[in-house]
Amino acid sequence: MRYSDILGLNARNHLFQARFNRRSGKRIANSKLETKNFLRKHHLPHPRLLATFTDYRQVTEFKWDQLPPSFVLKPDKSYGGEGIIIITRGGTYAGEWLTNSGQLKTIRDLQLHTLDILGGLYSIHNLTDTAYIEEYVPPHPIFKRYLTSTMGTPDIGILTFQKIPIMAFLRLPTKESNGKANLHQGGVGVGVDLGTGITTYAIHHDKYTTYYPGTRHKLRGIKIPYWDEMLKLAVELQTKIRLGYMRVDFVVDPLKGPLILEINSKPGLSIQLANKTGLRRRLLRVMDLNVRSIDHGIQIAKSLFASSLTDRIQQRHIVHVFEDVTLVGRGGKKLRLKAKIDTGAWRSSIDKQLAEELGLLRPENVVGREIYRSALGREERIWVKIKFFLAGKRIETIVNVADRQNLNFRFLIGRLDLAKHSFLVDPRPKS
Repeated sequence: MRYSDILGLNARNHLFQARFNRRSGKRIANSKLETKNFLRKHHLPHPRLLATFTDYRQVTEFKWDQLPPSFVLKPDKSYGGEGIIIITRGGTYAGEWLTNSGQLKTIRDLQLHTLDILGGLYSIHNLTDTAYIEEYVPPHPIFKRYLTSTMGTPDIGILTFQKIPIMAFLRLPTKESNGKANLHQGGVGVGVDLGTGITTYAIHHDKYTTYYPGTRHKLRGIKIPYWDEMLKLAVELQTKIRLGYMRVDFVVDPLKGPLILEINSKPGLSIQLANKTGLRRRLLRVMDLNVRSIDHGIQIAKSLFASSLTDRIQQRHIVHVFEDVTLVGRGGKKLRLKAKIDTGAWRSSIDKQLAEELGLLRPENVVGREIYRSALGREERIWVKIKFFLAGKRIETIVNVADRQNLNFRFLIGRLDLAKHSFLVDPRPKS
């Protein structure tokens, strides 16, 4: 990334934000409730609004006990995720809830927090504010390997300029960020290639990283679901609002697909670090282009800004002959051991005693039986359901149970599971 390509704060404010963003558009973007009203008016998907509060009376008269088990309480005009409470499940008793970090919240707690919001405790300018409650959007399954029960929901930001997507990133919450997808609080930012929707580089506290904090889960190569739909929604939104330079933030509902979370008329610049690419060069490159339609704008973005790095990203994971795997047994019991990758075997196999130790031989876990023929004669083997992790991928499959006590490896992975999950086998021992 060349220094001359980087967009700084002054250039952003004077050359783009002030020049291309109209006051009416900024007014909508600067209020989350105004944004929701705008999205509803134009039939654009967004998290459902459950309640709003503007004064003390509304807070005390609201029927808090009728709220669902999960929801999010937010200030209207906060910055950086301040003042947000994420409720993910109900508590033991009525009128109790648990936050994403496991804290117990009662009706009284939520009322007091709402009054703090109204008093301007979390407002950008310390002025009186409005509080609201919206539906909680659970994480899409593709992100769950990076999250725990204490995490919130990742979001995807797409920066657009004059109806052309310019740059995008994925923001992942961490334990440090208190489950919020905010980079300033310790979240992870991951660049996304506009052409494919596949993640490239990642930053944590403005430093490049390969893995999600505290794990060996790689951040490069994640395929963002509903990518093309999000690009179209981002450009469609820009055609309806008077903002020529903006970022649209999405969350991905497992059932509903992409939902527009908010609009940012003065988007941050760390997206450049996450993509190892400067914004200034890209913006100047398209400034005078005539965009005929939504699809035309997306086509321009994919033609000009598709990353050559994604051509080198391995969509198929490489494994070696001997690999460490983690087996998951009954009740979540986990066991890590060395397994053999055997392309000569069709189905994966587990040692009978090991299956017993993991509680996999219970009747409800047995799915069938088959007669196997080998040099030693005929043998009946049962099939059991199992979940295991290989090279960072979660695999749920069916394996046969055999007596492998006299063999070097108690777990063997066959061609069926390798092919189904797009693994390539390197015959050389892992260095």
